Amino acid sequence: MFRIVQRPMLATCFLACVAASARAEEIHYDVFVTSSGTSLVIGGYDDVNTVAVIPAEQLRVFGGEVVGSGTAGPYVSDAPGEPGFRASPQASLNNPSLTTPANTYTALTGSAALTFTFEPMTIGAQTKNLFFWDGADAVSFAPVASGVSLSLVKQGGSGWTASINGDSAGVIAGNTIQVTGSTTGSVHTHLFTSIDDAGAAPAQGFYLYSLQMHMNGYASSDPLYFVFGALDPLSLPPQFADLAAFEEAHGLAEGWVETNLVAPVPEPSALALAGIGLAAVGVGALRRRARSSGKTG
Repeated sequence: MFRIVQRPMLATCFLACVAASARAEEIHYDVFVTSSGTSLVIGGYDDVNTVAVIPAEQLRVFGGEVVGSGTAGPYVSDAPGEPGFRASPQASLNNPSLTTPANTYTALTGSAALTFTFEPMTIGAQTKNLFFWDGADAVSFAPVASGVSLSLVKQGGSGWTASINGDSAGVIAGNTIQVTGSTTGSVHTHLFTSIDDAGAAPAQGFYLYSLQMHMNGYASSDPLYFVFGALDPLSLPPQFADLAAFEEAHGLAEGWVETNLVAPVPEPSALALAGIGLAAVGVGALRRRARSSGKTG
């Protein structure tokens, strides 16, 4: 399964080497933010090939990993941190070798704060900000315990930490990702993701959270979904025979989010409408093309 995700340079040579073959066909994207009219639009930025890709349906599911060892938390994404965020100047947006499609989108306002909020999700009867699946059996996300927390961390002199936990169940204020370049409207920064269980190692598996991007003068982006795998590569739990099995489960988790949260299956009555049915086929085909046309990062 091809995945529209961004992956870290993982912490150990052991992990990087073993997982390399499982990730060989993945597309590695940072979150790319641009605008269409007065609305924020989301795509993906391939750091390796320095290309921004904005499919017609936008990219809304991203992935990553936090890595730890032993019994202590937190598990943290590796340097330079993830998720990453990008926005390009107008010249790049108009250049077909740097942006696909080119001459379509408008650079963000200069000297403006790109901010985010954590967004609630409803899965089954539960509305929470943070869900977890252990990777065993069929994909089944459930709320985490109250002591489990996920933090996004901006490092540096003006750094900050914004967190959610098992009790979070609403729109939670985040912070400023970065202020755009004064003349270019550009952004290039990385946050660190940290997952903790009251000081203990978090359960290994997959953590799901959602963000929404905001900027004054623009309609906010659609919600974005992040599926972060937490693992100790030297002590995998029984449901993961090896790192390849972990990566396979990661793909299943991201696919579940795409199907159930990004593009929920229509009600039976809606399926009877030919227009909706045809649109669903078109979206599925586009998603497959978007995945298979990117290059590995």
